[in-house]
Amino acid sequence: MNPTGPEARTSILGKLALPTIFALVLVALVLFGVLPAYWDIDKARASIEELQADLQQQKTLLPIYLSLQQGKKKSLPEGISVNELQPLKIEDLAELPDVFETLARESEVELVSATPQVRSLQDDREMLRIDARMRGEFLTFKSLLHRLNNMQFVDSFESLTIDVTNLGQEMSLSVWLAIQ
Repeated sequence: MNPTGPEARTSILGKLALPTIFALVLVALVLFGVLPAYWDIDKARASIEELQADLQQQKTLLPIYLSLQQGKKKSLPEGISVNELQPLKIEDLAELPDVFETLARESEVELVSATPQVRSLQDDREMLRIDARMRGEFLTFKSLLHRLNNMQFVDSFESLTIDVTNLGQEMSLSVWLAIQ
């Protein structure tokens, strides 16, 4: 006997209910379990590749960095020194021409002029530019540069020009001095 009517519908629905529920659970498991894990794995893979690229770059740059660090530990070439800067006091500025005259005499060059540039003191700067002009041989002038470089109030050399005139070689030098 073949059931027809409401009993037949119930048996068909009963037979389809279990596979439908199983399919819905399977779809939910895929949507909420497998796909997020797959996306996390892709993110982790991309992160690992990025870290490997960074590591490779560091392996490449490490020898260069180490050689630079070793280079910093080496001593400076002859004639170049790094002095601790000790600024001149304002009251000692009047003696600057005498300092340059003594330097010139010790280096066997003639001091033509040593002129402080007052404009360099603008804006409350703690630096004074001195323009000096000297006459003599360049080889003896080199010793003057060396002595000047060893003075603790000399911050930097701005310019150096050498002119050949009828009177001999003339050197113009601009030096920045630290003052307080």
